[in-house]
Amino acid sequence: MRAKWIVPVALSSLFLLLFFWFKVIRFQGLYYTFNDMYIFLQASYSWINDRPLLYENIGGYDDRIHNNYAMLLWGPLIYLSGAYGAFVVQTALSLLSYGLTLRHISRQMQPWAIWMILLVLLTGPVWFWLNDHPGIGWHPELTYLPLSLLFILALLTYQTIWFWITAGLIVLVKEDGALLAGAIHLAFLSIQYLVANRQRSIFGVLAQPRFWKVLGSWAAVFILGMAFLSYKNHSAEPEPRLQQALSAIRDGLQDRAFIRKNLILLFQTFLLLLPSIGMLLYGLYRVGWRQAGSVLLIYMVAQLALLLSNWVQGATYYGTNALFDMVSLTWPPRFVLVYTFSITYILTIWSLFAVGEKPVTIWKPILLGGLLLVIQLPIVQYARPDFRLVSILKDVVRHRFDPFKEPLLPATDVAVIEKLSTTIPAHSNVFVFDFLIPFFHKHYNIWPTDKQWENADLAIIPNNDFQKLGERLPRVMKRPYRPIRLTTYTIFVTPAYEPYVTAALPNKPESK
Repeated sequence: MRAKWIVPVALSSLFLLLFFWFKVIRFQGLYYTFNDMYIFLQASYSWINDRPLLYENIGGYDDRIHNNYAMLLWGPLIYLSGAYGAFVVQTALSLLSYGLTLRHISRQMQPWAIWMILLVLLTGPVWFWLNDHPGIGWHPELTYLPLSLLFILALLTYQTIWFWITAGLIVLVKEDGALLAGAIHLAFLSIQYLVANRQRSIFGVLAQPRFWKVLGSWAAVFILGMAFLSYKNHSAEPEPRLQQALSAIRDGLQDRAFIRKNLILLFQTFLLLLPSIGMLLYGLYRVGWRQAGSVLLIYMVAQLALLLSNWVQGATYYGTNALFDMVSLTWPPRFVLVYTFSITYILTIWSLFAVGEKPVTIWKPILLGGLLLVIQLPIVQYARPDFRLVSILKDVVRHRFDPFKEPLLPATDVAVIEKLSTTIPAHSNVFVFDFLIPFFHKHYNIWPTDKQWENADLAIIPNNDFQKLGERLPRVMKRPYRPIRLTTYTIFVTPAYEPYVTAALPNKPESK
């Protein structure tokens, strides 16, 4: 028994640790410069610095937009470690959930089934893309997957305390967490109902009082969460995202371009789910397709509910974002809902239907598993053009920094900037050019949205200022401040922070 799970658990743990190292290299290479991750870093520990709860310098009161309260749990670690803290949380949750998942299924399944689940679902290219999150690096929604694995394990092993703990954590990740947890829970009850009598149709579960109690409970949690979010949103400075999304959908349904775009996104979502759907179908094949219609109906109904939620959330950006297709259904923080449900549903089916109990002709699962693993590469590259695995790996090996950004990263300037980021007081307020933001991940970066809680003591802007950031300085800097010119950048600094700049410079600064 020990030998069945110790090797896959050890290898999965090694893979996750290597992936953590890869994330650190990518982060230090300045690949994650879009603002989303830094929104959540700031919001997670704003309360520690006596700022409003979940406040960040980009959108302001982030709690009026989302119910990201799980972030507060990771806040102290992120306060100390910045982005590394977020990566540690993701890795730690993954190590725990993967280890317990593999250990659990090893008690029921043959080694071939354990390895198929690990390689195809838990560490395949789709998972790799999802957790690399190109350009951004991390969203709190990515914790849905490890938390949901722990949630389904609590259901499968009837651990009441862990059920409540994991359910609560999923709900606190974001307002759609209740929808995800409810889908997993209801699917579990439905499969339990089918397993109890292998002649049953799924429609009989509708006569079960427990099914309706669970459905009503999760619906109430979701509605209360949305009502609370709406109250927060409209009690101060309304940002009617739901109304904007519904309006975009209403108008778009009469627009061929909108319909075509969303059908393409739906098709791409299906392709990204195809390997996991293949695993589901193989599981049904292994049990002789018994109750296959009911199993697939449960899957489709749950996924439609999650897709509808994702569609409404993504529609907010239609017509306002040139990259709408990249932040809609296949955007990692949205796609993770349907991907997570797919994986937990497969674990439920394979566990309760005893898919992997009997030995098989080994070449069949090897061939299928290899196919489901390999086809993920072209699928991800088609569905997400921002992800090119081979290019990513080459760039990491050949370049210290993102090659796209390297022309604006001369070694002399970078040395000064890196020293500044480590010597200025912790959690200082800074206003820096996009490419340089990762250097200041432990600080309160300010974006040109005029939502900063406090003005900056330090600003760094390219000398050619092609983004016109200099025009923002009077609104984001404390006064007085003066410029100090480097080769590619100009540092603007207040008297209080000038000694840090002077100490970081190799030569006497040149004033403009």
